[in-house]
Amino acid sequence: MDKNQRARMLRESWPLLFAQEPLKPMKTGIMQDLIADAEKRQIDFSGLDIGKALKRYTRTIPYQLALANSSLRYGIDGQPDGVVTEEQRKMALTWLNNNPHYPQGAEKSLPEKEPR
Repeated sequence: MDKNQRARMLRESWPLLFAQEPLKPMKTGIMQDLIADAEKRQIDFSGLDIGKALKRYTRTIPYQLALANSSLRYGIDGQPDGVVTEEQRKMALTWLNNNPHYPQGAEKSLPEKEPR
């Protein structure tokens, strides 16, 4: 399965989490939830491919922006399931500011975080 097929599988299998705009930060431990749900629903999406898809998904500017701007994390059902800590928010901002494809000083132009 190539990277585009894995991305499509995420969107099609869990649309409430992966096919929504803006992107939603995922809950801690989401990989285990996805693997268990894929097995339960007999989705042909291996744990290895789910892990590769998540790695690619979370290492994008849009996902890191979502992490930096959200106070909530979400489960496979698209519902809130955890919080983004201030440390995680700062890590996302650091990642963004160290990314050569993202404008430097970006945290100054980020929209306001959603209320807690």
